[in-house]
Amino acid sequence: MAKILAVDDVEDNIFLLKMILESHGHQVYTALNGKEALELAEENPVDLILLDLMMPDMDGMEAASRLKSMEMTRHVPIILLTAKKKEVSDVVEALQSGADEYITKPFNETELMARVGSMLRMKTLYDQVASAHKMMEEDLSTAQCVQKTLLPVKFPYPDKIKVCAHYEATSSLGGDYYDVIDYGDGKVGALVADVSGHGASAALIMSMIKTIMISSIDGAATPAKLAHLLNKRIIGMIPEERYFTMFLAIVDLNERKLSYVRGGHPYPFLLRKQSKIVEKLDAEGDMIAMFGKITVNQSEIEVNPGDRLVAYSDGLIEAVDFNDKMYGINRLVKELESSFAMESNELLDHLVKSVNDFSGGRSNDDDVAVLIIEFL
Repeated sequence: MAKILAVDDVEDNIFLLKMILESHGHQVYTALNGKEALELAEENPVDLILLDLMMPDMDGMEAASRLKSMEMTRHVPIILLTAKKKEVSDVVEALQSGADEYITKPFNETELMARVGSMLRMKTLYDQVASAHKMMEEDLSTAQCVQKTLLPVKFPYPDKIKVCAHYEATSSLGGDYYDVIDYGDGKVGALVADVSGHGASAALIMSMIKTIMISSIDGAATPAKLAHLLNKRIIGMIPEERYFTMFLAIVDLNERKLSYVRGGHPYPFLLRKQSKIVEKLDAEGDMIAMFGKITVNQSEIEVNPGDRLVAYSDGLIEAVDFNDKMYGINRLVKELESSFAMESNELLDHLVKSVNDFSGGRSNDDDVAVLIIEFL
């Protein structure tokens, strides 16, 4: 049973419509003018509106237009009824005003109910889509909350490192990831990863990466071993077209040694406080989960008090302006070279602002993650 609003300024017409519709099992609300129709529709959810075209004060086209502007009735089908001779221009105007169908009087019951049935099927389809969309939004909201919990809010060894991070997803769910993990005995793991694609699947792979990293906490772990482990564990669980790049480091804070691998990821940089040099960490390696067996070259460097590690995803350097010009790694290096007097949090804000100013507010197509670790 559908709820239908019938609107006509002639009571005999209202009586006829009500009788026909109720005989087919529908619940009918009635109104004698456009103003009354608007009030009724706002107070009573309906599935269909039958609206007379020629009415005093507010004709059917104006009423249809107002009904389509109201949140309650925006997606309710409207059939306009008219005694005027059917002209193409009238039909076009009626449809442009917001009506979905157009019937001329006198109508017969068979035609009326056929069009009513058609419009009710359309409303049912809309309701199904709206319900599915609402469920998707609720699921997405839950997924967003879960994803936020995957990103760290506290970092280990605050007396030995200062950590600043920025994350920005292009869609509700992103595929970039950063983490700083306590590996015990004064060792921390630092990771920035970028999963191909966006949305729920990328976010799910991101959660898999975190799970493997956390479950593999071992004082004897090395970046190379972890890279091979990630590749082995993940490649069989994700579609062939999916992969991710990453920068993965383990820092021995007692020995001040930083070991790292770079799996197809943009070059991180080490900002040397004493020499004011921006040092590129350029060890080569394959993307993760692209091949059954990967090659990663592990490198080791010393870090000194005041040095800063800057790692990021490609969304930072691949931001484009309105002329499709890319921000680029050279521009990033120049910003880093001028940043030695800044605090780490100021540097982070400066990099994000630099990219946003460059793109001029243009929305870019990739997630952005930036991780800065200052060694104290």
